[in-house]
Amino acid sequence: MSSATRVIESRVFSAPIATVWRHVRSADFKFWTSAVKDAAAVEGGAAGEVGSQRKVSFKDGTVQRYQIVELSDLSFFITYELIESTPAVLSAAAIHTIRLRKVTHDNSTLVEWESDFSASGNDTASVVEDSRLKKKEALADLAKALGSK
Repeated sequence: MSSATRVIESRVFSAPIATVWRHVRSADFKFWTSAVKDAAAVEGGAAGEVGSQRKVSFKDGTVQRYQIVELSDLSFFITYELIESTPAVLSAAAIHTIRLRKVTHDNSTLVEWESDFSASGNDTASVVEDSRLKKKEALADLAKALGSK
């Protein structure tokens, strides 16, 4: 039996939305320095183009291929789908959205990173926990890339 699960992590950054968007839009995760080793050239289209794919190599040896399925420079979000992973992941499907929202009070930016997974019953808890930890780590690295704390 499989179940659908949603994981959301968020963080506010003391940087304008356009500055944060420059780090997020390409989906190369270069800001995620504690985990990402390399992001290979874009395939199937230009960087940040719907339908394009990016191969991301992680420091733990995992290699994943993502495809951008939705992108908005007006609404500041990108949605990508995991289409291949070596080694295989525990989830049957994974769709991720990183959405930025301008905080008008002080011109800061709220980043929400949401993932929808389909995982086997016994694997659901570990998929959720792994996703939460990785998002927190990535958002902490984004803060460092932006010069924030």
